[in-house]
Amino acid sequence: MTTDVPRARGDRAAQGPTLETVAALAGVSRQTVSNALHRPDRLAPATRDKVMAAVRETGYRPSLAARQLATRRAHAIAVRADQPQDGISGLVLDAFFHGLAEAGQRHGYRVVLYAQQPDEAAELALVDDVIAGGAADAVVLTATNVHDSRPAGLAASGVTFCAFGRPWGVDEPPHDWVDVDGALGTAAATEHAVARGARRVGFLGWPDDAATGRDRREGWARTVAERALGEPVEVTCENDTDAAERCTTALLARDAGLDALVCASDTLALGAHRAAQAAGRRLLVVGFDATPVAAALGLPSVAQPVREAAHTCLELLLPRLRGEDPPPRGVLLAPTLAVPRGGPAGGW
Repeated sequence: MTTDVPRARGDRAAQGPTLETVAALAGVSRQTVSNALHRPDRLAPATRDKVMAAVRETGYRPSLAARQLATRRAHAIAVRADQPQDGISGLVLDAFFHGLAEAGQRHGYRVVLYAQQPDEAAELALVDDVIAGGAADAVVLTATNVHDSRPAGLAASGVTFCAFGRPWGVDEPPHDWVDVDGALGTAAATEHAVARGARRVGFLGWPDDAATGRDRREGWARTVAERALGEPVEVTCENDTDAAERCTTALLARDAGLDALVCASDTLALGAHRAAQAAGRRLLVVGFDATPVAAALGLPSVAQPVREAAHTCLELLLPRLRGEDPPPRGVLLAPTLAVPRGGPAGGW
């Protein structure tokens, strides 16, 4: 009578493929395999591709727990999960989260979310807990504003971070940041309207003169002045489709010569489009964010390079996560104008 004897825990076959297995198949050192997995920028593309092919062939899966134990780091980036927004505006942050997770995976970092807090002080306290508790090594701030206290608070606490949003009103970057040039986007939107024959181009923005709103308004206003398009026509409302529809309806009733309306968001553009359709007006509406909603309606819209912004945030963090201390950098990315095939809606 025979009895099956289970393999010993130390049996390599039972443990599965290891770094040494991958290294042997690829014909490289164990350290080269480690670099390919965790610091791919250190390797030549051909070497990295060869190692990753061996990883796929062997089915090797690195142990995150072992890596955390060896480095005493979480290998994670924290980012805030905001309260639910309207379905249109929320798509931008969704795309940013995906881009950050994609970039992090490439460099061996996970993305962990923390919940939006009632105020900035509470958020700073929560981030301190996340970092001190070893859940993340760095933070990416989102939704920054003119009077934002979070960057200074994180810097004072020694937290490694990058902001998706520029520090307004300063000449030299006090910390790493990435932002999109909204003024450049609305300037392109206004130029597009002029190229389509519009001679009276208005702007539908947000109230309270927030920094991002001012940036987007500035590109429109500058282009209207440069093109000598007459007295600027602008109105504001909350970032809500119904509010935008009401606001645009009132605007169209008092301005019979308005040809086009550049909007600070696709949410506003949807409301403006509805108002023009209901009034039977030929109005070129241009949105901002190039969401599927704008594309479905055939509306041109400014497309933010959100994926590139997320990747750039991580690239700015990587040297600091390696223990380096480069000067702070700010990166301003250029948007593009997305014009649906067949031209915009409304006969333009």
